[in-house]
Amino acid sequence: MKRLVKAMATTAVTLMAIQANAIQVNYSFRVNSSGPSIYPCNAGLLTEDKYGGDKVACYTATTHEACTPKCEGLDCDGGFKPKPHSLELISYHGGPTPPPPSTPDPKNACVCTTDKGRKYGNYLHVSHRPWGESVDPTSNVVSSINTGKFAQTFNEVDAYKNVLEKLSFNLGTELYNAKYFVDICYRGSQIDYTNFATKWNVLAEASVTDYGFGAPNDGYSEMAGLKHKAYVICSLQNRSCADGECDDKNWVIDSNSVPQFNDLFLSSFMPIKADFKYQGSSHSTSSGGFTELVDLTDKDLKDLRATKFCKIRYVFEETNGDNPTTAKQRKWQKHGADVCTHSKIEMSYLADACAGGDCR
Repeated sequence: MKRLVKAMATTAVTLMAIQANAIQVNYSFRVNSSGPSIYPCNAGLLTEDKYGGDKVACYTATTHEACTPKCEGLDCDGGFKPKPHSLELISYHGGPTPPPPSTPDPKNACVCTTDKGRKYGNYLHVSHRPWGESVDPTSNVVSSINTGKFAQTFNEVDAYKNVLEKLSFNLGTELYNAKYFVDICYRGSQIDYTNFATKWNVLAEASVTDYGFGAPNDGYSEMAGLKHKAYVICSLQNRSCADGECDDKNWVIDSNSVPQFNDLFLSSFMPIKADFKYQGSSHSTSSGGFTELVDLTDKDLKDLRATKFCKIRYVFEETNGDNPTTAKQRKWQKHGADVCTHSKIEMSYLADACAGGDCR
């Protein structure tokens, strides 16, 4: 009986000891999530006429050979002012013999451009909606005259806040003298990568497929002498959560945070100096597959840390209206092209933040 009581007492002490050593913990943590976004955001158009006055480019109506406008024969006075037939030809019985019929000179039908006709007639039509909002699209019509500067749908900052849905450039000037662009905007992930070594790839390419008159072998891109380039500018992350400089608010889109092309670019194709900028080479456009305009990898982007905002601008230039001695008048038969751009901005590498020994 004494052994039983002793055993029970020992068990009770053991249970008390186990209960006294019990421990527990509550632990909470946060998951931060933010992915990138890429979308068409702006478009612009420039009608560029470098010459004043009429008759800059003159061609025969039939053979399209260069010609000099002139007027000859009885129907002309001083070479330019038409007048009625001579009254002497109405009655020639006993009078002067009428001149023999002459073979018309095809250069008498010499068609020339006009001063205003080279400046007016081009416009772009675009429908757009605010980024991230499901609302009915709004349509804009933007015309372009010879101001020496692109007419844009949006200014450089507001472009990041809008998404283009439908876009068409409608060109009706007498010469192939239009320049137009489309912007692709990129919002980088809001995850903090400022303490990481990252590598990036950037790709920009375009495809032009002619339709209508002359397609596919001698269509719009050939007649216009179409060339295109691509430009890339980005801003980089500049605040670190490790240093207590980040919060739960979305990045603010303003002139201090987004990279912009300045007025010099809008008139002379010169990108503004940003954290980094890259320009693809100019390509003569041919109807068919994609042409690479920018193809950058981590070897080319050594100074690129985590992207914050980027913009890729595709610029298309009609060059066959630049030189009056070789300028081509825009064909009356309807012709044009379907243009497709392909843009890619991606992180290709993320190194351990402690890999360089700078781990806190």
